Amino acid sequence: MAGLRSVDEDPLRTGRPRGSSSGRSKRVPIAPYLYLALPVLVYGTFSLWPTLQLLLLSLNDWDGLGPQRFIGIQNFVELLGDDVFWEALTHNLLWMVGAALFPVGIGLLLASLLARSATFGRTALRTVYFLPQVLATVAVAVIWGWIYDPTFGAVNTMLTMVGLRGLAMPWLGDQTTALPALFITWTWVQYGFSMVVLLAGMNAIDEVFYDAAKVDGAGRWHQFRHITIPFLSGPLATVVLVTAIGAFQLFDLVFVMTRGGPGTSTQVLDIYMLENAIRYSRVGYGAAIAVALSAMVWFFSILYLRARGTFRAER
Repeated sequence: MAGLRSVDEDPLRTGRPRGSSSGRSKRVPIAPYLYLALPVLVYGTFSLWPTLQLLLLSLNDWDGLGPQRFIGIQNFVELLGDDVFWEALTHNLLWMVGAALFPVGIGLLLASLLARSATFGRTALRTVYFLPQVLATVAVAVIWGWIYDPTFGAVNTMLTMVGLRGLAMPWLGDQTTALPALFITWTWVQYGFSMVVLLAGMNAIDEVFYDAAKVDGAGRWHQFRHITIPFLSGPLATVVLVTAIGAFQLFDLVFVMTRGGPGTSTQVLDIYMLENAIRYSRVGYGAAIAVALSAMVWFFSILYLRARGTFRAER
């Protein structure tokens, strides 16, 4: 009948609204792409493009003023035989291993003491412990330079006061003690970050797990080992990764306190890169060091994340 709609025309049965055409092409929404346009533009301008320029520069011999001369991978071949480069890399690797142990270990200890203790003034203690993290690195370097000063520094003064004058030495002027002295300063700055992140993770653990452990007779050590540490696997991975990457980005602290000396005993990759690019006018070689440094940061980050993923899967 003409007055009745067929079943095929019923929108409730066909799943199409009235007046829609099956042959009409769907309109692609452009709003999401417009929202992404600005971030992509900023990222490409300030990240991808400089990275590409760095890669191209590492393949050239350039003094920073004259024309560039393409030399291929010759800069990277030279790196393989550069003793100072390998010494600086060794210092960065030692720093990375120490960073995964000492700043994170101190932060974990302080976080465990402040999270579940009835210590008076916990908020004030958290602020005091975190204060080095917010200080300017240059100011920290100057202050610790005074502390290590062989004439009026606090370290030698205290050693003299307790009758250990024979142990007093120029801590930043001796090739044996300069690197450990710098690492102690860096640890003093970095442990606050680990403490805050781990403290937040501990506060997120439900107290019911600790109550159940107490009922079973578990002491503080067993609670820490079997409850706190497993729940902190994510925050621990974060602080270890961030702190380890920071060990490959050393510059301002070492530059202000020792500038890589005495000799090359505290030389690190960032300072060696700057010396070649600015002091020796070997911009291409400095760019090659920067590329190698970036590749190592990516490599160790991916290696660590894969190892962590494998460990969590086995558990």
